Amino acid sequence: MGSSVFLIKKKSYHLHPGEIFISKEDMVINTVLGSCVAVCLWDSKRQIGGMNHVMLPVNPDDQPISTRYGNVATYVLYDMLREEGCYPRFIQAKIFGGANGMAKYGFKGGVNVGDRNIEITLKVLGKLKLEITGRDIGGHTGRKIQFDVRTGKIVHNYLGQFNFEKELNEIKA
Repeated sequence: MGSSVFLIKKKSYHLHPGEIFISKEDMVINTVLGSCVAVCLWDSKRQIGGMNHVMLPVNPDDQPISTRYGNVATYVLYDMLREEGCYPRFIQAKIFGGANGMAKYGFKGGVNVGDRNIEITLKVLGKLKLEITGRDIGGHTGRKIQFDVRTGKIVHNYLGQFNFEKELNEIKA
């Protein structure tokens, strides 16, 4: 993990909320997270990797099963890697995101979606018995994640903070 961008330009795929993507190619999967959580799974032996983008913690019982939810997405990502011949003992997990950007502004109320996304995702990773080799979770700031599926390397950068007071003052002017 680090704070710089990949120096070598590679083919890339931008992962949207609720999506899962795996690749055997020499490429980068990237996404942007706020309260959402991304899990990157990488098979160190086969050099295959994949990422999910969890939006909400738990799939409601009255809704169709969806990879937008933390109690579904990581299982599906894991199963996709297994279908490609990956063995559990070689699969490493890294988890990112789950920010609570509103806490910085004193917002207190409701459920902290970021914390719940982290909690559910960590439970799933525990049930799968996957080694977590990297994490940058929680806090108040969103992140941009770049995952090199050939090397398993992750580069993440924190997103700039939105200045509500400045924006409100500019609107009034």
